[in-house]
Amino acid sequence: MARATRVPYLVSGTNEYGGSNLGRGSASVALRLARRFLREGYMDVRVCTPRGRVL
Repeated sequence: MARATRVPYLVSGTNEYGGSNLGRGSASVALRLARRFLREGYMDVRVCTPRGRVL
C-alpha cells in the first residue's frame, strides 16, 4: 500500500462548477495558487496553515 504524503498547506476555493481542495508543501506555493484561484474567478478562496489557521 502506498504511503500517505502529508501536505501542510491546504488551498480551497469555489467556482460555478464546484469546489477545489489542493494541498501544497510550502507557504509561498500555496499563496501563489490562491492568487491563481482568484484570477480565475474562484470565490471563498482560503489557505489553511499546518496549525489550522485559515487565511
